[in-house]
Amino acid sequence: MAAGRSDRSSESGETPVVTHDPDRHRYVISVDGVPLGTSVYSQTGDLTIFVHTEIAPAGEGRGLGSVLVRGALDDIAERNGRIVALCPFVSGWIERHPEYERLVDEQMTAAYRRS
Repeated sequence: MAAGRSDRSSESGETPVVTHDPDRHRYVISVDGVPLGTSVYSQTGDLTIFVHTEIAPAGEGRGLGSVLVRGALDDIAERNGRIVALCPFVSGWIERHPEYERLVDEQMTAAYRRS
């Protein structure tokens, strides 16, 4: 994933950067090299199952959660992957950005929610 992806800069001119850490099964958002949030997933083949997203208190109210999810989903789309959004933040974000619904594996999402 290309470094430097962001939807917007913070008020102080800092640019959020989303990186993929596949060894730890997470996407990380940093500002000025300081990690301020993560979106954690499990992986099954080309299916990425988002389970938890968290922004540190120092990053709250700056739109970093949205930047993080968009960066993660763009990366998955570039790799032709599919997702299951068990994480309520990711699920809610997709509802507000229906252009990303094409990434959701509806059958697997339903199966995970039943179990």
